[in-house]
Amino acid sequence: TDYEFVITHPEGYELDDKFVGKAIVEYDKEKAYRDADFIYAKNWAAYRDPNYGKILSTDRSWTVDTPKMALTNNAYFMHCLPVRRNMIVTDEVIESPQSIVIPEA
Repeated sequence: TDYEFVITHPEGYELDDKFVGKAIVEYDKEKAYRDADFIYAKNWAAYRDPNYGKILSTDRSWTVDTPKMALTNNAYFMHCLPVRRNMIVTDEVIESPQSIVIPEA
């Protein structure tokens, strides 16, 4: 292939293997952002957790922000919308020229 698909998330929020496929799972978010061409933000609950589907984390260190985007290869930001601003992505990123959420929609 001529691309790599990298998934990053906190440990304990694993996706079922059938969804991961051949994607690379990288728990170090800075490493996952490095040289990326696209950042697609999506949150989910831990698949095997009995509280599946509930918001379990308010860890803002996973919010897509300008310092993380600076690690990329001038990546485009994507999200399926609606998005929880300043939780999933900062206003600065979603309103930037690199945000393609509206054309994506």
